[in-house]
Amino acid sequence: MVKTPLILDILSILGTLALFLFGMKLMSESLQRLSGRRLRNIFSGIASNRVKAISAGLLVTALIQSSSAVTVILVSFINAGLFSLTQGLGIMMGANIGTTITAWLITLFGFRFEFTIVLLPLLGLSLPLLFFPGMRSRSVGEFLMGLALFFLGLQFMKDALPGTGGDQALFSIISGIKSQGDSSYLLFALAGLIITLIIQSSSATIALTFVLCNAGYIDFNAAAAMILGENLGTTVTANIAAIFANRAAKRLALGHTLFNLFGLIWAFLFFGFFTRVSYDVAVSISTRTSLTGEIANPLGLSIFHTGFNLLNTILLVGIIPYFKKLLETIIPYQASEKSSYRLRYFKSRFISLNEVDLLQAKEEILNFGKHVSYMFNLIPQYLTEKREQKFLKIQKKIIKCEDQADQLDRDITEYITKIAENGLTKISSRKVRAMLKIVDDMESIADQCIRMERTIRNKNDAKAWFTQEMRDELFSLFDLVKQSLDTMNENLSHDYRPGILAKATEIELKINELRDKLININKQRIDEGEQNYKRGIYYAELCIQCEKLADHVINVNQAIASNARPSDRFNINLTLRQE
Repeated sequence: MVKTPLILDILSILGTLALFLFGMKLMSESLQRLSGRRLRNIFSGIASNRVKAISAGLLVTALIQSSSAVTVILVSFINAGLFSLTQGLGIMMGANIGTTITAWLITLFGFRFEFTIVLLPLLGLSLPLLFFPGMRSRSVGEFLMGLALFFLGLQFMKDALPGTGGDQALFSIISGIKSQGDSSYLLFALAGLIITLIIQSSSATIALTFVLCNAGYIDFNAAAAMILGENLGTTVTANIAAIFANRAAKRLALGHTLFNLFGLIWAFLFFGFFTRVSYDVAVSISTRTSLTGEIANPLGLSIFHTGFNLLNTILLVGIIPYFKKLLETIIPYQASEKSSYRLRYFKSRFISLNEVDLLQAKEEILNFGKHVSYMFNLIPQYLTEKREQKFLKIQKKIIKCEDQADQLDRDITEYITKIAENGLTKISSRKVRAMLKIVDDMESIADQCIRMERTIRNKNDAKAWFTQEMRDELFSLFDLVKQSLDTMNENLSHDYRPGILAKATEIELKINELRDKLININKQRIDEGEQNYKRGIYYAELCIQCEKLADHVINVNQAIASNARPSDRFNINLTLRQE
Protein backbone atom coordinates (compact mmCIF):
# COMPACT_ATOMS: atom_id res chain seq x y z
CA MET A 1 0.00 0.00 0.00
CA VAL A 2 1.38 3.40 -1.02
CA LYS A 3 1.93 5.74 1.89
CA THR A 4 0.44 9.19 1.24
CA PRO A 5 1.77 12.40 2.84
CA LEU A 6 -0.23 13.68 5.82
CA ILE A 7 -0.79 17.07 4.17
CA LEU A 8 -2.37 15.38 1.14
CA ASP A 9 -4.70 13.37 3.40
CA ILE A 10 -5.78 16.54 5.21
CA LEU A 11 -6.32 18.52 2.00
CA SER A 12 -8.35 15.66 0.52
CA ILE A 13 -10.62 15.62 3.59
CA LEU A 14 -10.97 19.41 3.44
CA GLY A 15 -11.93 19.12 -0.24
CA THR A 16 -14.69 16.63 0.58
CA LEU A 17 -15.93 18.99 3.33
CA ALA A 18 -16.03 21.83 0.81
CA LEU A 19 -18.16 19.73 -1.56
CA PHE A 20 -20.40 18.67 1.34
CA LEU A 21 -20.86 22.29 2.49
CA PHE A 22 -21.61 23.49 -1.05
CA GLY A 23 -24.29 20.81 -1.36
CA MET A 24 -25.78 21.93 1.96
CA LYS A 25 -25.72 25.54 0.79
CA LEU A 26 -27.65 24.72 -2.39
CA MET A 27 -30.14 22.60 -0.43
CA SER A 28 -30.70 25.24 2.24
CA GLU A 29 -31.15 28.17 -0.13
CA SER A 30 -33.51 26.29 -2.46
CA LEU A 31 -35.56 25.02 0.50
CA GLN A 32 -35.86 28.62 1.75
CA ARG A 33 -37.32 29.67 -1.58
CA LEU A 34 -39.67 26.68 -1.73
CA SER A 35 -40.86 27.10 1.85
CA GLY A 36 -40.78 30.91 2.14
CA ARG A 37 -44.52 31.19 2.80
CA ARG A 38 -44.43 28.38 5.34
CA LEU A 39 -41.53 30.09 7.11
CA ARG A 40 -43.57 33.28 7.33
CA ASN A 41 -46.59 31.40 8.70
CA ILE A 42 -44.46 29.55 11.26
CA PHE A 43 -42.78 32.74 12.47
CA SER A 44 -46.02 34.74 12.54
CA GLY A 45 -47.70 32.00 14.61
CA ILE A 46 -45.07 32.08 17.34
CA ALA A 47 -46.50 33.02 20.73
CA SER A 48 -45.08 33.10 24.23
CA ASN A 49 -46.10 29.45 24.53
CA ARG A 50 -42.85 27.51 24.93
CA VAL A 51 -44.07 24.40 23.14
CA LYS A 52 -45.07 26.46 20.07
CA ALA A 53 -41.72 28.24 20.05
CA ILE A 54 -39.80 24.95 20.30
CA SER A 55 -41.95 23.44 17.55
CA ALA A 56 -41.33 26.49 15.36
CA GLY A 57 -37.56 26.20 15.83
CA LEU A 58 -37.67 22.50 14.99
CA LEU A 59 -39.81 23.01 11.86
CA VAL A 60 -37.83 25.96 10.51
CA THR A 61 -34.52 24.11 11.00
CA ALA A 62 -35.99 21.05 9.30
CA LEU A 63 -37.19 23.20 6.39
CA ILE A 64 -33.95 25.07 5.72
CA GLN A 65 -31.56 22.33 6.98
CA SER A 66 -29.26 24.66 8.93
CA SER A 67 -29.35 25.37 12.65
CA SER A 68 -26.61 27.97 12.12
CA ALA A 69 -28.90 29.85 9.73
CA VAL A 70 -31.75 29.71 12.26
CA THR A 71 -29.56 31.10 15.06
CA VAL A 72 -28.45 33.98 12.83
CA ILE A 73 -32.12 34.64 12.01
CA LEU A 74 -32.98 34.63 15.72
CA VAL A 75 -30.22 37.09 16.61
CA SER A 76 -31.36 39.36 13.78
CA PHE A 77 -35.05 39.17 14.76
CA ILE A 78 -34.39 39.81 18.45
CA ASN A 79 -32.01 42.65 17.57
CA ALA A 80 -34.91 44.26 15.65
CA GLY A 81 -37.31 43.69 18.55
CA LEU A 82 -39.52 41.27 16.55
CA PHE A 83 -39.12 38.43 19.08
CA SER A 84 -38.81 38.42 22.85
CA LEU A 85 -35.92 36.65 24.58
CA THR A 86 -38.34 33.99 25.89
CA GLN A 87 -39.52 33.24 22.34
CA GLY A 88 -35.95 33.19 21.06
CA LEU A 89 -34.81 30.71 23.72
CA GLY A 90 -37.68 28.37 22.85
CA ILE A 91 -36.97 28.56 19.11
CA MET A 92 -33.26 27.96 19.77
CA MET A 93 -34.05 24.80 21.75
CA GLY A 94 -36.22 23.56 18.90
CA ALA A 95 -33.46 24.35 16.38
CA ASN A 96 -31.05 22.16 18.37
CA ILE A 97 -33.44 19.23 17.94
CA GLY A 98 -34.17 20.06 14.30
CA THR A 99 -30.50 20.05 13.34
CA THR A 100 -30.27 16.34 14.20
CA ILE A 101 -32.34 15.58 11.07
CA THR A 102 -29.19 16.02 8.98
CA ALA A 103 -27.49 13.26 10.98
CA TRP A 104 -30.41 10.93 10.27
CA LEU A 105 -30.22 11.70 6.54
CA ILE A 106 -26.52 10.82 6.60
CA THR A 107 -27.20 7.60 8.54
CA LEU A 108 -30.16 6.30 6.58
CA PHE A 109 -28.92 7.18 3.08
CA GLY A 110 -25.19 7.92 3.27
CA PHE A 111 -24.18 4.62 4.88
CA ARG A 112 -27.04 2.26 4.09
CA PHE A 113 -27.11 2.71 0.30
CA GLU A 114 -24.45 2.92 -2.37
CA PHE A 115 -25.61 6.40 -3.21
CA THR A 116 -23.11 6.89 -6.06
CA ILE A 117 -25.40 4.76 -8.26
CA VAL A 118 -28.09 7.45 -8.27
CA LEU A 119 -25.91 10.57 -7.93
CA LEU A 120 -25.31 11.15 -11.65
CA PRO A 121 -28.96 10.44 -12.62
CA LEU A 122 -30.02 12.85 -9.87
CA LEU A 123 -27.71 15.54 -11.24
CA GLY A 124 -29.05 14.80 -14.73
CA LEU A 125 -32.61 15.22 -13.47
CA SER A 126 -31.76 18.56 -11.88
CA LEU A 127 -30.19 20.01 -15.05
CA PRO A 128 -33.34 20.64 -17.17
CA LEU A 129 -35.18 22.00 -14.11
CA LEU A 130 -32.56 24.75 -13.80
CA PHE A 131 -33.61 26.07 -17.24
CA PHE A 132 -37.39 25.77 -16.77
CA PRO A 133 -39.29 29.07 -16.41
CA GLY A 134 -40.54 29.82 -12.93
CA MET A 135 -38.79 30.08 -9.61
CA ARG A 136 -40.27 26.89 -8.17
CA SER A 137 -38.90 24.52 -10.84
CA ARG A 138 -35.44 26.11 -10.62
CA SER A 139 -35.50 25.82 -6.83
CA VAL A 140 -36.44 22.13 -7.10
CA GLY A 141 -33.54 21.66 -9.54
CA GLU A 142 -31.11 23.38 -7.17
CA PHE A 143 -32.38 21.27 -4.29
CA LEU A 144 -31.80 18.03 -6.23
CA MET A 145 -28.34 19.21 -7.27
CA GLY A 146 -27.54 20.18 -3.66
CA LEU A 147 -28.78 16.80 -2.43
CA ALA A 148 -26.56 15.00 -4.94
CA LEU A 149 -23.49 17.08 -4.00
CA PHE A 150 -24.29 16.61 -0.30
CA PHE A 151 -24.08 12.81 -0.59
CA LEU A 152 -21.27 12.97 -3.17
CA GLY A 153 -19.21 14.93 -0.63
CA LEU A 154 -20.04 12.30 1.99
CA GLN A 155 -19.00 9.49 -0.37
CA PHE A 156 -15.73 11.24 -1.23
CA MET A 157 -15.15 11.80 2.47
CA LYS A 158 -15.41 8.07 3.10
CA ASP A 159 -13.11 7.31 0.15
CA ALA A 160 -10.60 10.04 1.05
CA LEU A 161 -9.72 8.54 4.42
CA PRO A 162 -6.57 6.40 4.21
CA GLY A 163 -6.54 2.92 5.68
CA THR A 164 -6.20 2.38 9.42
CA GLY A 165 -2.84 0.68 9.15
CA GLY A 166 -0.23 1.65 11.73
CA ASP A 167 1.98 3.31 9.11
CA GLN A 168 -0.61 5.98 8.36
CA ALA A 169 0.31 9.37 9.88
CA LEU A 170 -3.30 10.52 10.33
CA PHE A 171 -4.31 7.31 12.08
CA SER A 172 -1.21 7.51 14.28
CA ILE A 173 -2.19 11.00 15.50
CA ILE A 174 -5.72 9.89 16.38
CA SER A 175 -4.40 6.73 18.04
CA GLY A 176 -2.15 8.91 20.20
CA ILE A 177 -5.22 10.74 21.51
CA LYS A 178 -7.05 7.46 22.18
CA SER A 179 -4.16 6.21 24.27
CA GLN A 180 -4.94 8.84 26.96
CA GLY A 181 -7.71 6.63 28.42
CA ASP A 182 -11.01 8.08 29.60
CA SER A 183 -9.59 11.61 29.54
CA SER A 184 -9.21 11.21 25.78
CA TYR A 185 -12.97 11.70 25.44
CA LEU A 186 -12.58 15.24 26.73
CA LEU A 187 -9.86 15.76 24.10
CA PHE A 188 -12.18 14.42 21.39
CA ALA A 189 -14.92 16.79 22.59
CA LEU A 190 -12.39 19.64 22.40
CA ALA A 191 -11.40 18.53 18.89
CA GLY A 192 -15.07 18.54 17.80
CA LEU A 193 -15.49 22.01 19.28
CA ILE A 194 -12.39 23.42 17.54
CA ILE A 195 -13.24 21.89 14.14
CA THR A 196 -16.78 23.34 14.35
CA LEU A 197 -15.39 26.73 15.36
CA ILE A 198 -13.27 26.71 12.21
CA ILE A 199 -15.84 25.31 9.78
CA GLN A 200 -18.93 26.91 11.41
CA SER A 201 -21.13 24.02 10.34
CA SER A 202 -21.96 21.36 12.89
CA SER A 203 -23.58 19.27 10.13
CA ALA A 204 -20.28 19.05 8.24
CA THR A 205 -18.27 18.15 11.35
CA ILE A 206 -20.87 15.57 12.40
CA ALA A 207 -20.64 14.00 8.93
CA LEU A 208 -16.85 13.83 9.34
CA THR A 209 -17.28 12.29 12.80
CA PHE A 210 -19.64 9.63 11.43
CA VAL A 211 -17.17 8.77 8.66
CA LEU A 212 -14.19 8.57 11.07
CA CYS A 213 -16.15 6.27 13.38
CA ASN A 214 -17.45 4.06 10.58
CA ALA A 215 -13.92 3.76 9.11
CA GLY A 216 -12.51 2.62 12.47
CA TYR A 217 -10.40 5.71 13.19
CA ILE A 218 -12.28 6.40 16.41
CA ASP A 219 -14.54 4.24 18.55
CA PHE A 220 -18.21 4.92 19.27
CA ASN A 221 -17.56 6.73 22.57
CA ALA A 222 -14.95 9.02 21.03
CA ALA A 223 -17.38 9.92 18.22
CA ALA A 224 -20.12 10.64 20.78
CA ALA A 225 -17.71 12.91 22.67
CA MET A 226 -16.91 14.77 19.44
CA ILE A 227 -20.64 15.29 18.84
CA LEU A 228 -20.96 16.91 22.27
CA GLY A 229 -18.09 19.26 21.43
CA GLU A 230 -19.59 20.01 18.02
CA ASN A 231 -22.91 20.84 19.67
CA LEU A 232 -21.14 23.46 21.77
CA GLY A 233 -19.00 24.69 18.85
CA THR A 234 -22.03 25.49 16.69
CA THR A 235 -23.03 28.24 19.16
CA VAL A 236 -20.17 30.39 17.86
CA THR A 237 -22.31 31.39 14.85
CA ALA A 238 -24.87 33.17 17.05
CA ASN A 239 -22.14 34.81 19.13
CA ILE A 240 -20.37 36.15 16.02
CA ALA A 241 -23.68 37.51 14.72
CA ALA A 242 -24.38 39.16 18.09
CA ILE A 243 -21.06 41.04 18.31
CA PHE A 244 -22.56 44.19 16.78
CA ALA A 245 -26.12 43.51 17.95
CA ASN A 246 -27.94 44.99 20.92
CA ARG A 247 -27.97 43.52 24.42
CA ALA A 248 -31.14 41.50 23.84
CA ALA A 249 -29.50 39.61 20.95
CA LYS A 250 -26.32 39.12 23.01
CA ARG A 251 -28.43 37.49 25.74
CA LEU A 252 -29.82 34.99 23.24
CA ALA A 253 -26.36 34.16 21.87
CA LEU A 254 -25.04 33.65 25.41
CA GLY A 255 -28.14 31.59 26.24
CA HIS A 256 -27.43 29.31 23.27
CA THR A 257 -23.88 28.73 24.55
CA LEU A 258 -24.94 28.14 28.18
CA PHE A 259 -27.74 25.80 27.07
CA ASN A 260 -25.36 23.58 25.11
CA LEU A 261 -22.64 23.84 27.78
CA PHE A 262 -25.09 22.63 30.42
CA GLY A 263 -25.97 19.71 28.17
CA LEU A 264 -22.31 18.84 27.63
CA ILE A 265 -21.69 18.79 31.41
CA TRP A 266 -24.57 16.50 32.35
CA ALA A 267 -23.94 14.26 29.31
CA PHE A 268 -20.34 13.69 30.45
CA LEU A 269 -21.53 12.90 33.99
CA PHE A 270 -23.62 10.04 32.57
CA PHE A 271 -21.45 9.50 29.49
CA GLY A 272 -20.83 5.76 29.82
CA PHE A 273 -24.48 4.93 30.49
CA PHE A 274 -25.79 7.24 27.73
CA THR A 275 -23.43 5.93 25.04
CA ARG A 276 -24.06 2.29 26.04
CA VAL A 277 -27.85 2.71 25.81
CA SER A 278 -27.59 4.51 22.44
CA TYR A 279 -25.37 1.81 20.94
CA ASP A 280 -27.46 -1.08 22.34
CA VAL A 281 -30.65 0.46 20.92
CA ALA A 282 -28.95 0.86 17.52
CA VAL A 283 -27.77 -2.77 17.52
CA SER A 284 -31.24 -3.95 18.51
CA ILE A 285 -32.88 -1.93 15.72
CA SER A 286 -30.37 -3.03 13.08
CA THR A 287 -30.79 -6.73 13.93
CA ARG A 288 -34.59 -6.65 14.04
CA THR A 289 -35.09 -4.66 10.84
CA SER A 290 -33.78 -4.65 7.29
CA LEU A 291 -30.98 -2.31 8.34
CA THR A 292 -27.58 -3.94 8.15
CA GLY A 293 -25.26 -4.22 11.13
CA GLU A 294 -22.72 -2.08 9.27
CA ILE A 295 -24.63 1.08 10.13
CA ALA A 296 -24.90 0.32 13.86
CA ASN A 297 -22.30 2.99 14.66
CA PRO A 298 -23.87 5.88 12.65
CA LEU A 299 -27.35 4.78 13.78
CA GLY A 300 -26.22 4.77 17.42
CA LEU A 301 -24.61 8.20 17.00
CA SER A 302 -27.83 9.56 15.48
CA ILE A 303 -29.80 8.22 18.45
CA PHE A 304 -27.20 9.73 20.81
CA HIS A 305 -27.31 13.10 19.01
CA THR A 306 -31.12 13.35 18.94
CA GLY A 307 -31.53 11.92 22.45
CA PHE A 308 -29.00 14.36 23.89
CA ASN A 309 -30.68 17.45 22.38
CA LEU A 310 -34.16 16.18 23.22
CA LEU A 311 -33.29 15.43 26.85
CA ASN A 312 -31.44 18.71 27.21
CA THR A 313 -34.53 20.59 26.01
CA ILE A 314 -36.84 18.62 28.34
CA LEU A 315 -34.56 19.37 31.29
CA LEU A 316 -34.43 23.12 30.61
CA VAL A 317 -37.79 23.98 29.03
CA GLY A 318 -39.47 24.23 32.44
CA ILE A 319 -36.98 26.76 33.73
CA ILE A 320 -36.88 29.13 30.74
CA PRO A 321 -38.14 32.07 32.89
CA TYR A 322 -35.31 31.48 35.42
CA PHE A 323 -32.82 30.95 32.57
CA LYS A 324 -33.98 34.28 31.13
CA LYS A 325 -33.42 36.00 34.50
CA LEU A 326 -29.91 34.51 34.67
CA LEU A 327 -29.08 35.96 31.24
CA GLU A 328 -30.51 39.33 32.27
CA THR A 329 -28.32 39.23 35.37
CA ILE A 330 -25.18 38.46 33.36
CA ILE A 331 -26.07 41.07 30.70
CA PRO A 332 -28.23 43.56 32.65
CA TYR A 333 -30.70 45.97 31.13
CA GLN A 334 -29.70 49.55 30.51
CA ALA A 335 -31.90 52.64 30.71
CA SER A 336 -31.71 53.30 26.96
CA GLU A 337 -32.06 49.67 25.90
CA LYS A 338 -35.66 49.83 24.64
CA SER A 339 -34.70 52.45 22.07
CA SER A 340 -31.74 50.38 20.88
CA TYR A 341 -33.77 47.92 18.79
CA ARG A 342 -32.65 48.24 15.20
CA LEU A 343 -32.97 46.25 12.05
CA ARG A 344 -29.47 44.99 11.37
CA TYR A 345 -28.17 42.76 8.60
CA PHE A 346 -26.22 39.66 9.64
CA LYS A 347 -24.54 37.58 6.98
CA SER A 348 -23.99 33.86 7.46
CA ARG A 349 -20.65 32.63 6.22
CA PHE A 350 -21.92 29.63 4.25
CA ILE A 351 -25.70 29.92 3.94
CA SER A 352 -27.52 32.71 2.12
CA LEU A 353 -30.59 33.84 4.04
CA ASN A 354 -32.09 36.02 1.30
CA GLU A 355 -35.62 34.64 1.52
CA VAL A 356 -35.75 34.86 5.30
CA ASP A 357 -34.11 38.30 5.26
CA LEU A 358 -36.85 39.49 2.90
CA LEU A 359 -39.48 38.16 5.31
CA GLN A 360 -37.89 40.18 8.09
CA ALA A 361 -37.68 43.30 5.91
CA LYS A 362 -41.37 42.85 5.07
CA GLU A 363 -42.26 42.75 8.78
CA GLU A 364 -40.24 45.89 9.43
CA ILE A 365 -41.92 47.70 6.53
CA LEU A 366 -45.32 46.76 7.98
CA ASN A 367 -44.19 48.23 11.32
CA PHE A 368 -43.12 51.36 9.42
CA GLY A 369 -46.60 51.54 7.88
CA LYS A 370 -48.23 51.32 11.30
CA HIS A 371 -45.84 53.98 12.55
CA VAL A 372 -46.78 56.55 9.88
CA SER A 373 -50.48 55.71 10.41
CA TYR A 374 -50.10 56.50 14.10
CA MET A 375 -48.29 59.71 13.19
CA PHE A 376 -51.12 60.82 10.88
CA ASN A 377 -53.75 60.00 13.51
CA LEU A 378 -52.15 62.66 15.73
CA ILE A 379 -52.93 65.40 13.18
CA PRO A 380 -56.73 65.65 13.80
CA GLN A 381 -56.07 65.81 17.56
CA TYR A 382 -53.44 68.48 16.96
CA LEU A 383 -55.83 70.56 14.85
CA THR A 384 -58.60 70.71 17.47
CA GLU A 385 -56.57 70.83 20.71
CA LYS A 386 -57.01 74.19 22.50
CA ARG A 387 -55.09 73.53 25.71
CA GLU A 388 -51.52 74.73 25.23
CA GLN A 389 -49.84 72.07 27.38
CA LYS A 390 -51.68 69.25 25.61
CA PHE A 391 -51.02 70.91 22.24
CA LEU A 392 -47.26 71.00 22.92
CA LYS A 393 -47.33 67.36 24.07
CA ILE A 394 -48.92 66.25 20.78
CA GLN A 395 -46.41 68.40 18.88
CA LYS A 396 -43.51 66.61 20.59
CA LYS A 397 -45.03 63.25 19.67
CA ILE A 398 -45.31 64.23 15.99
CA ILE A 399 -41.72 65.53 15.86
CA LYS A 400 -40.46 62.38 17.61
CA CYS A 401 -42.38 60.24 15.13
CA GLU A 402 -40.65 62.08 12.27
CA ASP A 403 -37.21 61.40 13.78
CA GLN A 404 -38.10 57.73 14.20
CA ALA A 405 -39.40 57.58 10.62
CA ASP A 406 -36.09 58.96 9.33
CA GLN A 407 -34.22 56.30 11.34
CA LEU A 408 -36.51 53.53 10.06
CA ASP A 409 -35.98 54.76 6.51
CA ARG A 410 -32.19 54.60 6.91
CA ASP A 411 -32.15 51.23 8.68
CA ILE A 412 -34.54 49.42 6.34
CA THR A 413 -32.96 50.87 3.19
CA GLU A 414 -29.49 49.82 4.38
CA TYR A 415 -30.79 46.35 5.26
CA ILE A 416 -32.51 45.83 1.88
CA THR A 417 -29.44 47.12 0.05
CA LYS A 418 -27.32 44.48 1.82
CA ILE A 419 -29.76 41.78 0.71
CA ALA A 420 -29.58 43.08 -2.87
CA GLU A 421 -25.79 42.56 -2.87
CA ASN A 422 -26.37 38.78 -2.92
CA GLY A 423 -27.58 36.70 -5.82
CA LEU A 424 -31.38 37.03 -5.98
CA THR A 425 -34.07 35.33 -8.02
CA LYS A 426 -36.08 37.50 -10.43
CA ILE A 427 -39.04 37.44 -8.03
CA SER A 428 -36.84 38.45 -5.09
CA SER A 429 -35.23 41.20 -7.16
CA ARG A 430 -38.65 42.64 -7.99
CA LYS A 431 -39.59 42.44 -4.33
CA VAL A 432 -36.41 44.30 -3.33
CA ARG A 433 -37.15 47.09 -5.82
CA ALA A 434 -40.73 47.29 -4.54
CA MET A 435 -39.55 47.44 -0.93
CA LEU A 436 -37.11 50.27 -1.62
CA LYS A 437 -39.89 52.24 -3.34
CA ILE A 438 -42.28 51.55 -0.44
CA VAL A 439 -39.79 52.72 2.19
CA ASP A 440 -39.13 55.92 0.24
CA ASP A 441 -42.86 56.71 0.06
CA MET A 442 -43.33 55.84 3.75
CA GLU A 443 -40.74 58.45 4.65
CA SER A 444 -42.54 60.93 2.37
CA ILE A 445 -45.81 60.23 4.24
CA ALA A 446 -44.05 61.17 7.48
CA ASP A 447 -42.73 64.34 5.79
CA GLN A 448 -46.27 65.30 4.78
CA CYS A 449 -47.43 64.84 8.38
CA ILE A 450 -44.69 67.23 9.52
CA ARG A 451 -45.77 69.78 6.89
CA MET A 452 -49.33 69.51 8.17
CA GLU A 453 -48.06 70.06 11.73
CA ARG A 454 -46.27 73.24 10.62
CA THR A 455 -49.36 74.48 8.78
CA ILE A 456 -51.54 73.98 11.88
CA ARG A 457 -48.92 75.65 14.11
CA ASN A 458 -48.59 78.62 11.76
CA LYS A 459 -52.40 78.87 11.57
CA ASN A 460 -52.63 79.04 15.36
CA ASP A 461 -49.82 81.60 15.59
CA ALA A 462 -51.72 83.74 13.05
CA LYS A 463 -54.95 83.20 15.05
CA ALA A 464 -56.67 82.08 11.85
CA TRP A 465 -59.31 79.96 13.57
CA PHE A 466 -61.42 77.54 11.51
CA THR A 467 -65.19 77.43 11.81
CA GLN A 468 -66.90 74.22 12.94
CA GLU A 469 -68.06 73.67 9.36
CA MET A 470 -64.46 73.89 8.08
CA ARG A 471 -63.27 71.45 10.74
CA ASP A 472 -66.04 68.98 9.86
CA GLU A 473 -65.07 69.16 6.18
CA LEU A 474 -61.40 68.55 6.99
CA PHE A 475 -62.32 65.65 9.22
CA SER A 476 -64.20 64.06 6.31
CA LEU A 477 -60.96 64.27 4.31
CA PHE A 478 -58.93 62.99 7.26
CA ASP A 479 -61.24 59.97 7.54
CA LEU A 480 -60.66 59.05 3.91
CA VAL A 481 -56.89 59.39 4.32
CA LYS A 482 -57.08 57.18 7.42
CA GLN A 483 -58.99 54.59 5.39
CA SER A 484 -56.29 54.69 2.72
CA LEU A 485 -53.56 54.13 5.34
CA ASP A 486 -55.49 51.24 6.89
CA THR A 487 -55.90 49.64 3.46
CA MET A 488 -52.19 50.14 2.78
CA ASN A 489 -51.25 48.36 6.03
CA GLU A 490 -53.69 45.57 5.28
CA ASN A 491 -52.02 45.08 1.88
CA LEU A 492 -48.56 45.21 3.49
CA SER A 493 -49.51 42.42 5.90
CA HIS A 494 -50.23 39.98 3.03
CA ASP A 495 -48.06 38.65 0.21
CA TYR A 496 -46.87 41.29 -2.25
CA ARG A 497 -49.00 40.48 -5.25
CA PRO A 498 -51.11 41.99 -8.05
CA GLY A 499 -54.86 42.36 -7.63
CA ILE A 500 -54.87 44.42 -4.42
CA LEU A 501 -55.31 47.85 -5.98
CA ALA A 502 -59.09 48.02 -6.42
CA LYS A 503 -60.01 49.21 -2.93
CA ALA A 504 -56.94 51.45 -2.59
CA THR A 505 -57.63 53.10 -5.96
CA GLU A 506 -61.28 53.67 -5.08
CA ILE A 507 -60.32 55.50 -1.87
CA GLU A 508 -57.67 57.54 -3.68
CA LEU A 509 -60.22 58.72 -6.25
CA LYS A 510 -62.61 59.72 -3.45
CA ILE A 511 -59.81 61.72 -1.80
CA ASN A 512 -59.05 63.52 -5.08
CA GLU A 513 -62.73 64.34 -5.60
CA LEU A 514 -63.22 65.60 -2.05
CA ARG A 515 -60.02 67.65 -2.19
CA ASP A 516 -61.22 69.39 -5.38
CA LYS A 517 -64.67 69.93 -3.92
CA LEU A 518 -63.36 71.45 -0.66
CA ILE A 519 -60.89 73.73 -2.45
CA ASN A 520 -63.68 74.98 -4.71
CA ILE A 521 -65.97 75.60 -1.73
CA ASN A 522 -63.13 77.40 0.05
CA LYS A 523 -62.47 79.61 -3.00
CA GLN A 524 -66.15 80.42 -3.26
CA ARG A 525 -66.28 81.45 0.43
CA ILE A 526 -63.31 83.76 -0.06
CA ASP A 527 -64.78 85.28 -3.23
CA GLU A 528 -68.11 85.87 -1.50
CA GLY A 529 -66.41 87.36 1.60
CA GLU A 530 -67.67 84.65 3.96
CA GLN A 531 -64.15 84.12 5.34
CA ASN A 532 -60.85 85.98 5.29
CA TYR A 533 -58.06 85.15 2.87
CA LYS A 534 -55.50 84.07 5.53
CA ARG A 535 -57.81 81.43 7.06
CA GLY A 536 -58.69 80.16 3.56
CA ILE A 537 -55.00 79.73 2.65
CA TYR A 538 -54.31 77.51 5.66
CA TYR A 539 -57.46 75.49 4.94
CA ALA A 540 -56.43 74.95 1.30
CA GLU A 541 -52.89 73.97 2.34
CA LEU A 542 -54.22 71.24 4.64
CA CYS A 543 -56.50 69.93 1.87
CA ILE A 544 -53.59 69.80 -0.61
CA GLN A 545 -51.23 68.20 1.94
CA CYS A 546 -53.81 65.49 2.70
CA GLU A 547 -54.09 64.69 -0.99
CA LYS A 548 -50.30 64.60 -1.43
CA LEU A 549 -50.00 62.24 1.53
CA ALA A 550 -52.62 60.00 -0.11
CA ASP A 551 -50.58 60.06 -3.35
CA HIS A 552 -47.68 58.46 -1.48
CA VAL A 553 -50.09 55.90 0.00
CA ILE A 554 -51.30 54.85 -3.46
CA ASN A 555 -47.65 54.68 -4.58
CA VAL A 556 -47.03 52.18 -1.77
CA ASN A 557 -50.00 50.09 -2.90
CA GLN A 558 -48.78 50.16 -6.50
CA ALA A 559 -45.33 49.01 -5.38
CA ILE A 560 -46.94 46.15 -3.43
CA ALA A 561 -48.73 45.14 -6.62
CA SER A 562 -45.57 45.55 -8.71
CA ASN A 563 -45.89 41.96 -9.95
CA ALA A 564 -48.91 43.06 -11.97
CA ARG A 565 -48.56 43.28 -15.72
CA PRO A 566 -46.98 46.58 -16.86
CA SER A 567 -50.09 47.39 -18.92
CA ASP A 568 -52.26 47.09 -15.81
CA ARG A 569 -50.05 49.47 -13.85
CA PHE A 570 -50.03 51.93 -16.77
CA ASN A 571 -53.83 51.92 -16.95
CA ILE A 572 -54.10 52.56 -13.20
CA ASN A 573 -51.62 55.44 -13.31
CA LEU A 574 -53.37 56.93 -16.34
CA THR A 575 -56.74 56.81 -14.56
CA LEU A 576 -55.33 58.57 -11.50
CA ARG A 577 -53.69 61.29 -13.60
CA GLN A 578 -56.92 61.91 -15.51
CA GLU A 579 -58.86 62.25 -12.27
